[in-house]
Amino acid sequence: GKGGTGVTRRIRLLMLVLAVVIVALGTGLIKLNLDTTQDTGDSKTTQPAGREGYYIFQDDDTGLYGVRNENDRVLVDAEWNSLSFSGEQTLLVSRRTGGALRYGMIQINENVRIPFAYSSITPLTGQILAAVTAEDEKTILYNTEGQQLLSQAWDSCVAEDGVLRLMSGTAQYTAEVSGSTIRMTAVTMRTVLAGEPLYFSFDAEDLAGVESYTVLAQLAQLSHQYLKAMLRQDYSDVYSITAADSYSAVIDEHRMQNRYFTSMTLLDTEWDESDPVLRYACTFRFCYRLKTDSGVVPQASNLILRMRRDADGLLLLYSVEEQPVDMQTGQVIMDSTKGADEQSSGRKYE
Repeated sequence: GKGGTGVTRRIRLLMLVLAVVIVALGTGLIKLNLDTTQDTGDSKTTQPAGREGYYIFQDDDTGLYGVRNENDRVLVDAEWNSLSFSGEQTLLVSRRTGGALRYGMIQINENVRIPFAYSSITPLTGQILAAVTAEDEKTILYNTEGQQLLSQAWDSCVAEDGVLRLMSGTAQYTAEVSGSTIRMTAVTMRTVLAGEPLYFSFDAEDLAGVESYTVLAQLAQLSHQYLKAMLRQDYSDVYSITAADSYSAVIDEHRMQNRYFTSMTLLDTEWDESDPVLRYACTFRFCYRLKTDSGVVPQASNLILRMRRDADGLLLLYSVEEQPVDMQTGQVIMDSTKGADEQSSGRKYE
């Protein structure tokens, strides 16, 4: 009757609603599965963490990687041996060149940000990458967007608790890191003089007024060059000293052949930008043992090396001044035979 027909219609309507719900649930589950892993017949796709809308896929035939968007449109062709996101729109990728893997960085539009000249590129901190050159195994620092940080290549780089330690030759640079900003705080250069290890150390205060942190290592290198020549009594290799004969007075007067250096520290670094030529003055404190007729006596002195830049930008040593220092007080020893002006300046050789 009519009552039976009404019940039948209600049952059919309920079944239709249930069918719609089941189809909707099934579609949602399929979409959820595709958001994480898709099998499109020729590739497998994964979504990297924090990269909504981007999917890294691997081609089943070649095994190479590319990037798709959520609409399955290929943004980066599958031609990379490895691929991972670096910055917002940048990717660290590798490809095989001449049988060897070479690493670089590209943008989503495939513009190259870091050239493919590296045997590895790895995170050094959260926003700083260490790229090791394939040619000479030097390390160059980049941020996650592919911009080079600092101006030179390093022998090694270590990061720990927000501090970078960078080695270049015999110089170690210490820097503080905030994001991708690097602030140099110290430079220490180790060398050997007369069989004894010597350290040239510059701290943040010394670094503050120098136009480039690399200048400090150059100052240390030039100072070391002079000191070696002074001990050997041979200035033929000191390219930057003019009228080198005038420096023989330092050796003769202070009996350099009887000195045995024990330590050296940097007391002060000054620069003069008012002069048309930028000038530097480094004052070092030397502690050494002096061989005398009565035995070996501990001694100390200040050695002031003055340098300037030439037209080609090279540092040249143009003046040397030595001031004997009292071992007890650390003060410069005054010579009673000299006038006040001469005492304050110490011995000077130009």
